[in-house]
Amino acid sequence: MSAFAFDTHQAVKTLYEAGAEEPLAEVFVETIGGNIAASEVPLKAETAEVKTHIAESEARVQTKIADVRAELKTDISLVQAEIGDLEARLYRQFWLMAAGIVGLTVALVKLLG
Repeated sequence: MSAFAFDTHQAVKTLYEAGAEEPLAEVFVETIGGNIAASEVPLKAETAEVKTHIAESEARVQTKIADVRAELKTDISLVQAEIGDLEARLYRQFWLMAAGIVGLTVALVKLLG
């Protein structure tokens, strides 16, 4: 079925009613109909080419999205590891400070005691 609906009978009738002689109207409509049919083949090829291009572009975009997700997961893991290291260092420093405070308190109690 043609992508372009072209009613040749109605076109001939319309031209005839507008004053064109019937043989001339028939030749004119036949020519126009042939041109429409001829233009349909390249249009279908171009449409297929565009669809292929869109599919290829979509595949590239999906691949890029997957790559970015993988990079983000790696970056998040690295940041989480750094946070864990900083947290451990912070706790060590806290306990060293607490031990120092206890030591100072014991020393003050001995001095004042």
